[in-house]
Amino acid sequence: MLKRHAIIKFIFIAIIAILGILLCVCPFSVPYSTNKYNGFVKATKKSLDLNGGVSALYECSLPADSRKNLSDAIDSSLEKLQTALKYERFTELEIRRQGGNKISLLASNSEIPGLYLNDVFELIEDSKKMFFTAESASDSNTPESLLNSSDLESVTPDYDYESAQIGLTLKFASSSKNKIKHIKDVSKNTTDKKIYIYLEKISSDNVFVELDYKDLKEDEIFVTSSGTYSTEDNTSARELAYNITGGMLDVKLKLKEVSKISPILGKNTQLYIGIAMIVVILIAFIFMWIRYADLGLLAILSLTFYLIFFAFLMQSIPFIMLNIAGVVGCVMAFIITVFAHSFVFEKIREEYSVGKKIHLSCKSGQKKALFPLLDVSAIIAIASILIWALVPSSLKCFAITLFLGSILSFICTQLLLRWFINIYLKINSTKSKKLHLYRDKNIIEIKEDEVEIISEENVSSQEEVENA
Repeated sequence: MLKRHAIIKFIFIAIIAILGILLCVCPFSVPYSTNKYNGFVKATKKSLDLNGGVSALYECSLPADSRKNLSDAIDSSLEKLQTALKYERFTELEIRRQGGNKISLLASNSEIPGLYLNDVFELIEDSKKMFFTAESASDSNTPESLLNSSDLESVTPDYDYESAQIGLTLKFASSSKNKIKHIKDVSKNTTDKKIYIYLEKISSDNVFVELDYKDLKEDEIFVTSSGTYSTEDNTSARELAYNITGGMLDVKLKLKEVSKISPILGKNTQLYIGIAMIVVILIAFIFMWIRYADLGLLAILSLTFYLIFFAFLMQSIPFIMLNIAGVVGCVMAFIITVFAHSFVFEKIREEYSVGKKIHLSCKSGQKKALFPLLDVSAIIAIASILIWALVPSSLKCFAITLFLGSILSFICTQLLLRWFINIYLKINSTKSKKLHLYRDKNIIEIKEDEVEIISEENVSSQEEVENA
């Protein structure tokens, strides 16, 4: 009965491992949503040296109605661009001033759903100003704009689950609260009590959306539109969001140049690194299986969960951006974890070789491996923290991946592997050949109640030898 339960547990564990592997590598569309799940590996942020990217150069000029100094307008536009684009999933984004009247924008070479970075740069250039009024525009009436694009902090495409509609989330700057309160008070005293939002200019042909004054919140609002400015699908919503982002700036942008940046190691950098890592993993798995047989299979299961947990952490921790140095750290962390598993098995072999039974060898072997592995993990973790504190930013990912690897390595060897071994012993605790455990034929097997006595005798004899 125990053997049967143990087999069922292993089947269940194997199913979880397979699902974890699929979550790591297989993309799929999320049901009832416009979102797409990319898998842990693909979702991990990758720097320009792995992913490549695109750079754009804009020439800046002041709008005709602007009273600002060009230099000040460029500086404020840099801040607005940085704030607005940080909500996008760029794996790396760098915006800086270049020369007296230019802005340089460098972004990762990731594909945005329905768009490419080249398109994004052009959409930002094709800016659309947004105007909020308390009255409707007509041929004979052009109401005053009481709120406009400069009062926005960001515009992002979004999906409203209640209405099942795609639209835009307009986030207001904290400095615009008084203006929002004012336009609501004015609208409250009108006949229809509505607020009208226009794009490009205030006219009856350019209305974007109209809403009840009560729906205008101080922090952000979700709006949808159809007709001229449609947000009916994800691509059109994103295009419009970038148009409005361009209109939020204090300068007019003219796109002068767009150039592609290749990864450091060439076009297929990620492919080559992926193949190399798969080869390293396969070599490690084959080594564990050949040397330790069934114990090696347990190690492969434990290492599989290690890789799943590691991939999950890499894509879920926001400040991690994988680069070449980070890849080296990942490989080193995995190799350390393989040696940690091997160290546990060697201790089990040592215990079996002196005459202990299989289950006692496993128990005492894991116990003797605990503190050495704890020391190694602690040393690696401390070293990683020091490296992170001292090295340049381009090498910090190496320290982060090594730190994560040391923590996960200890957890997998001391919790997962121990649990797997305990389950396995209910299936086989007598056939040592299946575990590649060997000892000399003249070694007498120690009974369970003799283990403590013999260990005490060994200690006494050892002390006598040292005294002599």
